[in-house]
Formats: sequence, structure tokens, C-alpha cells
Amino acid sequence: REGGNIVNLGRQVDDLMFRLKTLYPIGLEFDVAAFQPLHVQRKVDDFVGNLMQAIILVLLVMLVSLGIRTGLVVATLIPMTMLLTLLLMNLFGMQLDQMTLAALIIALGMLVDNAIVMSENIMVQMSKGIPAKQAAIDSATELRIPLLTSSLTTAAAFLPFYLAKSAVGEYVGIIFAVVTIALLSSWVLSLTMTPFICSKFLKVKPKKKDETYSSKFYRKYRTSLLYILNHRLLAIVSIIVIFMLTMMSSGLIPNIFFPPNDKAIFTAEFELPVGTAIERTENVIKTIEQYMQEEMTVDNIADDESEGVINWSTYIGQGAPKFLLTYNPKQRAPEYGMMLVNCTSRGYVDSAISLLNKYCYDNFPELIAKIKPLSIGPPITDPVEIRISGKDPDIVFEYVEQVKKELNSYNMVYNIKDNWGTRTQKILIKIDEARAKRSGLTNQDIAVSLQTLLSGFQTTEYREDDKVIPVVMRTVAEDRENIDKIESLNIYSLQTGKAVPLKQVADAELVWQPAKILRRNRLKTITISASLRPGITTVEVINKIDEWLGGNSADWPIGYKYEYGGEIETSEKSSKSIGDQMPVALFIIIILLVIQFNSIRKPIIILLVIPLGIIGVFLGLIIFNSYFGFMTLLGVVSLSGIVINNAIVLLDRIKIEIEENGLPPQKAIIEAAQRRMRPILLTTATTIGGLIPLYLGGGPMWEPMAIAIMCGLAFATVLTLGLVPVLYSLFYNVNYKGFEFEA
Repeated sequence: REGGNIVNLGRQVDDLMFRLKTLYPIGLEFDVAAFQPLHVQRKVDDFVGNLMQAIILVLLVMLVSLGIRTGLVVATLIPMTMLLTLLLMNLFGMQLDQMTLAALIIALGMLVDNAIVMSENIMVQMSKGIPAKQAAIDSATELRIPLLTSSLTTAAAFLPFYLAKSAVGEYVGIIFAVVTIALLSSWVLSLTMTPFICSKFLKVKPKKKDETYSSKFYRKYRTSLLYILNHRLLAIVSIIVIFMLTMMSSGLIPNIFFPPNDKAIFTAEFELPVGTAIERTENVIKTIEQYMQEEMTVDNIADDESEGVINWSTYIGQGAPKFLLTYNPKQRAPEYGMMLVNCTSRGYVDSAISLLNKYCYDNFPELIAKIKPLSIGPPITDPVEIRISGKDPDIVFEYVEQVKKELNSYNMVYNIKDNWGTRTQKILIKIDEARAKRSGLTNQDIAVSLQTLLSGFQTTEYREDDKVIPVVMRTVAEDRENIDKIESLNIYSLQTGKAVPLKQVADAELVWQPAKILRRNRLKTITISASLRPGITTVEVINKIDEWLGGNSADWPIGYKYEYGGEIETSEKSSKSIGDQMPVALFIIIILLVIQFNSIRKPIIILLVIPLGIIGVFLGLIIFNSYFGFMTLLGVVSLSGIVINNAIVLLDRIKIEIEENGLPPQKAIIEAAQRRMRPILLTTATTIGGLIPLYLGGGPMWEPMAIAIMCGLAFATVLTLGLVPVLYSLFYNVNYKGFEFEA
């Protein structure tokens, strides 16, 4: 019901089952094939655990980096921001689920950024001898707009996912709302609670100006930065070369739209040739069930292994009810069957799929078995789909057979089939219009008579109590199955009531025709589909077949074409739905940056740095042997928001050093860089620390996103501290020839 909760529903079902067992303790068994409340509760518990681990890691990073007193001051922002965020989420009707909890983990590393920058600025002010209260007021006044702009631009980076008009947009769009609430909550508290606590509890000894950044670490950073600023062309060319080499190495990274689910469940869909009787389908699936019962269930495994199949649910002639968002039930068909199988662990699922595939292929050559784990992303019938369209089905079938043969030669796929099915025998009745008219028969007369003789014609209904039983008139099976006797069957005229043999007005011919004819955009279209062998990705197969199709389709007649469906089409549609909204997010980010800096050049500097974070993303995916998919794209978007945040803080400090402190541009750039280095490094460390639990325990779905943000941010931090000053000096023509820095 509206406003209900699936976990609460699960508790109610558990209570109901307990009561039933109490009332009927003997002979009553329950076998639940797909109990989603249990999976939801486990997933929420896992993510809450990851969230708590992330909070602890962020706290440790701050305590080690800032010291006990300052670390605890900044750390107070985390529980307060989380509580305020959860309060607002509840106010807006949001629930805790996999996406909202992941959004909280993504936001965790970002929400301490504001507090770190604020407390660092207050500490620097206090080290100059400014009273704590005045330092807190000055810092809050100085940073309120830059921190707001950075929070809004970071949130705007997630906006395309919220606006995307696709199933994926509906799936991950809530992340934008949660991240926005968390960042704005952090901004409000960093301007109110953080300055107050800093003014009360921070104790900073006043230092001389030349002692503030006189440590060995800062001296090495200044030396490196001065070298880069004196060799700007070399630095920019080096970054461009690294970027190009990284882009060229992207082919080493597998492309997977969404990985398989990590639940210990798999589905097995069975398709027999079109027209197969449902009794035959039932017998085949019962044989498969018997094999599973004897060889794969936990109780019947010979050795001491505890791995195996727990239970399953079977559906004959139809799919299962829609028990999961990513599952689409098939339409009813007598040749179709489906099983939903529960295993002891996710590790056994792959073994079970391999065993079941081998048994089906060894014993039922005509059976197409699609056995796979549950999907995470949008439902995809087959990963590889190639659609061939044209006017003449015979020509289209010729091209289809060529494509099937080519796919078979790759040894990368199996279950190669088309959606028209195998050709079946049909009786083609060719009516001679002239003879039919002379006999007083119409086409309707012939159609009704043939229906009565072959399929059966309902004449009346017989009622028995509350049941209605149709009475069907049909000829005997012997006459229906013999084509010679069919031609001798009598055709009755509805007007005169006279009977004429079918042979007198028409000829019956036995032909082979497609089991069904399907069209797409008014063209006859045959879809070739295939399943992937272990270790093979859809992109690998499509890249290979595309090269072959590109050469062969050049000789096809006009009006015949091919296109790709399956995972490639779904991925492109999802990416396009997000890409279509990117200009909106980019426009908002540019407007915010222009308002913040009252300049065009500074937003351009920030936007130039964003794509270079991809270098770290690709290197991380290669090093950690991960893949690029939709969730990786989400990580790249998150990364861009953090990079913008760091660049805004640095450029704003350069502006303050020039306009308010009166420093020359050469010194202002270096002074701003060293003043913002520590907050930027700390925010990077807290963000990476907050994502480590998501990388370790988030499963195959969240692991690549965590890798993308962590590795991309580590590299982007170097770019922010090195490349942003270089670009600023280029755009504002700041020359460092002969310049020496004096503290």
C-alpha cells in the first residue's frame, strides 16, 4: 500500500508464518523462493555498517591530521550533519535504501570539507594573534559565499542523474537529492556550529609570519610549485601527453553496464521451439528439476560441502510475478518455462549455472536455456542483440544466417538464436476465386469451415453449477492430420447450406514458414540474440562483429539495415538520457562560478582541470582490475564536483591575497596555494577514507565507483595544487622569470 515499507511487510509475513506454524505444527511446510524483505534488510544493514565504518575512518583521519582538539571540533560536524540530513530526508518522504545510504557515504567525505576549510582558516587567523572570537567571525564572513558556491556546484554535478528520463535515472536520481541535502546541511552547520566551537575550544599559539609555513613539507611544496611555474609549457605539455596516453589505454578496461547481482539467486528461462505443447514443456522442466533434486540440492551433495541449491520455484507457460524491479516477466507461451533458484551462497551460483547449462545441452538439444544471476541495473533480455530489418523476409533470413555463422566462429557466445523461431510446417490454402463464386462460396465460408474442421468452432455452452463449459465442434484427428483428407473435407455455404469439397474451390499446399513475423518501425525485423561465455563482455563481441558487419552490409540492397540492441542499446540510452541533461548542469555550474568570481577566466580554469581527473580514474581501474560501467560514470561525476570544490577554494584565496592583502600576483599565487594545501589534502584524505568501506564491502556494483572517486581524487588533488596555479599564471599573464619567494 502507499506509504508502506517492504521491511515492515517482511516482519508481518514472518509473524504470520510463525502463527500458522503454531496453529498447525504438524505437516505444514513453508518454502519461500524470493523473499525480498530479507534481502532489503540485509542490504540496509550492510550499508549502515559501511556508513559507520566510513565515519570512524574519517574521524581517525581528522584526529591524526589535525590533532585531538581540532580533530574533535571538526568531527562534531559529522553526527550533526547526518542527523540534520536524516531529519530532512524524513521530512521530504525519503526512505533508507541502497541508493540513499550510498549517497550518504558519497557525501560523507564531502560534508567535512566545509568544516575543515573553516577550522583551518580560523587556526591560521588565531596563529597571527587575532582573538578567537574575531577569527571565527572573520573566517565565517570570508568563506560563506565560496563554501556555498562549492557546495552548490558539487550538488549540480549530480543533477543530470535526477533529470535523466530513463529507468537508470529513476534508479539513481535520488542520489542528487540526498547529496544536496547533506552538503547544504554541512554548509549551514559549518557557518554556525563550527565557528562557535572553534572559538570556544581551539587553542592556537601565535606564530611569527615566517614560522607559519616554514616546515620542511611546505618548503618542498613551494620549491616544486616554483619550478612548475617557471616551466609552465613543459608542465602543460606533460599533462596533455599523460592524458592522451591514458585515453589510449582505456581499451584495457572492460566495459560492463551493470554487473550481476550479488544475491545467491539465479533465474533459469527455458524456451522450446515455437508451438511446443505445454505438456512437453512441463515434462522437460520436471526432468531438469529431478536432476537438480538429485545432484545439486544441499541434502544430496556427496561430500561434506555445505554449498548447493536450497529451493526453487517453477513457472510453466509464463514467467514469475514481478518480484524485483529489474525483472520483467515474459508473456504467456506454452513453450516457455522459468525457474527461480536459491543457493547457499553467491559463490555457488556460478557453479550451479555451469552444471545446469551442461545438463540442458547434453539432454535437450532443442532447448534454449538462459540461466543467469539476477541483474542489478535495468532489465536486459540478452546481452548481445543484433537487429536486421528489411522488406523481404527471405533476404533478411539470409543475412541472419550469415551473422549467426559469424558469431558461432568467435567462440565468445552461446545460445545464438533469433526471435522468429524455427520455421514450421503450415498448410497454405490457395483459393480459386472464380471456382469459389461458381460454387456459391465466399472466403468467409471457407475460413469458418476450416476453423470448424481444424481448430474447432464453439457452438454453445454447457452450464454446470457455477461453471461454464464450452461445446466445440471439430472433426476427428485422423482427418485433420492427413493433408489428402483435408482436401476432401466439405465446405459449407452459410447462405445456401450446400456442401462442396475443398479440392473443388482451393488447393492445399504444405509449406515451411516462420513461426511468427515481427516488425519494428514498419519493417520486418529479426533480432539475433546470444549469451556471453564467462569472462567475455558485450563490448568485445560487438566490436568484433561490427567490423565484420560494416564490410558486409555495404553490399546489402537499399532498405536493409542492422542495429544493436541488448546491453549496448540500454547503455547508450541511459548514457544519452544523462548526457542530454549535462548542459543544464554545466550551465548552472558556470553561472555559479561566474557569480562567485565575477570573471570568465577563472571558471574556464576550473572547467579545464575537471577532465584531467579521468587520468586517475583510468589508472585506478587498471591497477585494481575493475571495469568501467554506469556506476563508474557516477563516480566520475562525483569526482568532478569535488575537484570544482577544491579549485574554488584555491582561486578564491588567490583573489583575497591580491585584493585584500595587497600581495603582488606572483607571491599571491604561492601564498594562496600553501594556505589551501592542507585543507585540500585533508578533504582528499577524508573523502578517500570515507569510501574505503564502500570499496571493500559495497559489492560489484559500488566497487568501481569507489575506485573512480578515490584514485581520480588522489590525482586531481595534485592537479589542483599544481596545475591550477599554472593555468592562473597563464590566463592572467603572471611571469615568474627571476622571481624568488620571500616569507
